[in-house]
Amino acid sequence: MPKVLNKVPKAQSSHSNEEDIAANKKITTDIVITDKAIKRVIAPFVRIVRKDIKYKEVEEAKYFSLYLKKKPSVLIRDLSSFLSDTVDLVSLLHETSDVLQNVTKADGVTLYMMDPATNEIYQSKKIPSSDRFKIRWKIKQQSTVATYVAYKKDYVMVDDILEDERFPEGIGYQTHNVRAVLCMPVVTPDGECFAVIELFKLLNASPFTKDDLKITLIVTGWMGAAIHQNSKRLALQRQQELNDYLLDLIKCYIGESVVMEKLVSEILKFAKMTLNAERGMMFIIDKESGDDVVADLFDDSAEDEENTGYKKGQKVRFAKERGIAGLVARTGVTVNVKDAYKDARFSKEIDQKTGYITRSILCMPIMAVDGILGVVQMVNKRSGGGFTTTDESLFKTFCVYCSLALRYTKIQQKLNATGQLNNCFLTMLKLQLNPCVHDIAYCIHENLEVPIPFGFDQFNWYIKNEDHPKMPQFCFHMFLQIINSNEVDTVNTMEYILSIRKFYRRNPYHNFEHAFNVCHCMHLMIKRHRERFTHIEQRALLIAALSHDLDHGGFTNNFLEITNDDLAYLYDGSVLENHHFYVAMFLLNKYNIFHGFNRDQWSSLHDEIKWAILATDLQVYFSNKAKLQNVCDSPGGFKWTDRVHRQLLKALMMTMCDLSGSCKPFLVAKRVTDNLYAEFYRQGDLEKEMGLCPLSLMDRDQTHVIPEDQVNFMTIVLLPGLEILRKLLPNTEGLYIEAKLLTQTWQDIIDIRGKKVWRQDDSIVEKRYHY
Repeated sequence: MPKVLNKVPKAQSSHSNEEDIAANKKITTDIVITDKAIKRVIAPFVRIVRKDIKYKEVEEAKYFSLYLKKKPSVLIRDLSSFLSDTVDLVSLLHETSDVLQNVTKADGVTLYMMDPATNEIYQSKKIPSSDRFKIRWKIKQQSTVATYVAYKKDYVMVDDILEDERFPEGIGYQTHNVRAVLCMPVVTPDGECFAVIELFKLLNASPFTKDDLKITLIVTGWMGAAIHQNSKRLALQRQQELNDYLLDLIKCYIGESVVMEKLVSEILKFAKMTLNAERGMMFIIDKESGDDVVADLFDDSAEDEENTGYKKGQKVRFAKERGIAGLVARTGVTVNVKDAYKDARFSKEIDQKTGYITRSILCMPIMAVDGILGVVQMVNKRSGGGFTTTDESLFKTFCVYCSLALRYTKIQQKLNATGQLNNCFLTMLKLQLNPCVHDIAYCIHENLEVPIPFGFDQFNWYIKNEDHPKMPQFCFHMFLQIINSNEVDTVNTMEYILSIRKFYRRNPYHNFEHAFNVCHCMHLMIKRHRERFTHIEQRALLIAALSHDLDHGGFTNNFLEITNDDLAYLYDGSVLENHHFYVAMFLLNKYNIFHGFNRDQWSSLHDEIKWAILATDLQVYFSNKAKLQNVCDSPGGFKWTDRVHRQLLKALMMTMCDLSGSCKPFLVAKRVTDNLYAEFYRQGDLEKEMGLCPLSLMDRDQTHVIPEDQVNFMTIVLLPGLEILRKLLPNTEGLYIEAKLLTQTWQDIIDIRGKKVWRQDDSIVEKRYHY
């Protein structure tokens, strides 16, 4: 009977409904149908967007997938070229300093480089030396000329340095021979002092001139701009190569899942190479660990190091107050420590236990939408000093990709756990769907063959209440009428029918009695036109008719969508019908009721059953009927050899069988209608409790219009379909005749309403002498 399809394309639905309604108006009938009545009748069967309902917006978590195909080191270029792809600025600065010395006729020049990590400058030699032999000065006032210039970020030009009180230490060396000094900082446009160039003349030389100052200012200014641009260029280049590397890394993972240890190992190896760090550690946080954050530690130390600290995969607990990683895990703030032993936040206990010396630390959180997933920590930059702002920028990009990897891993873990849980539920479900042993004994071993009632081969026949226990045997009889007995496994088929009965819920209308009636109608259609359908089609239609409402909850598709039912998220359209098909195939796969079917036959059977069950959605029916009507009205007419024409006819057969409860004598049809309205009113009551206004067909306060609703439904929905069906399948004439009679009966009830009608239980005597 009526079912609702959600999310049918709007243009298609509107066009089909308009064609169908126009066709319905052409039907010759004495009953006048208004547009208002049409809207009222088709309302439960189309997608309704109610003005008083605000659909809940569902935020779909968008996750990034990572899979492992092969080791990145096999595919990705060596990062050593990337890490060394920088201009040798120190050499360029030395060359420029020599040029300035010649232009200004200075007796000497000294180049000082900045060390931001220690707030010092050191004298740079043309031939590089180790840090151990570098001469260093703290950047401050009242010291040397170079430290003063580095502190002020401004030039100094003095004619006699011995008389200048600002520089008690002179130039730091050769002070007794030096007289004139021109000291110039190399400052980038963003205010960073990169180096200091110190030009000096000896005692007997003439002082520096304004032209010397002007030339030096211009040259160092261009140097600062060039260094800044080169730094930005290199940062962009490294950022681009980092992105390319990570994208290539992700491509390598596509195809197979990867264990956490393997993925983390590759990530840490890449991070160390990118930032030129000695050690890399990743802490994957357990969000359910409480106040003391617990994490899985993965430590990817260099292979040639004896003291590796933690082992891979070790559980660590962050104390509330101590440790850089714990601080980042709790606050989500990046920490860049230039000198670990001078930072109060750093805990020295691990170094004391392992003998490892920690100099610098860059620690960054791995963030996700719902909080912190973990922490990544890089220790000791190999080139000396601390991690720069450029390193932080690169590390931030790395952490984004790392977040995707961890998010994917967690999703995979949840997915695997859900899959395992689903398998447990399926195993339990298979045990529960087996028919009761008493039913098997009664239906198979004791009463497999039961007397077939009189009139069973007529469309107007309907099951009696006392015959309900025999419905499985009647179904088996119908199967044997369509399928040869030598092709059917008796035990499997009977258990299959009993399992289907078990999967129908105890709804007033959508129950096994309704399924049996639909199957009975389809069995008569096929039996009377067997030559028109293939063996696969006959079996598919019979199974689809019996299975078309499996596990129906008694609510419409619209209601499932409004209440955000789980089924509404599984399918884009025909929610209930797709679920019925899924359950039908679940049972059919469990019980192999047909012998000798090959793979192609099973595939064809599967497709036919799906098409047939989905066709029972009444909104799909409106579209299919309009298309079939156009086919019948076309010059070529309906062709049995045309696959599309046959599909439309089989869809119409399924719907007419589904509605065949309205093709019965009035007393039977009235009982069926009462059961349907019982379900409608139950849904309407729930909608009222939700604060919604139910459709009039589902409002129990509108019971007085049931006859009008039935006349409209029969005239608008049922009779037009039966009219087409009897033309294509002439032996279904009985359905049309019964439907016409029932329509007239409902109309008679409307016509006599309000008139004075004598009833047999009314008696003048009783009214006069009532005691």
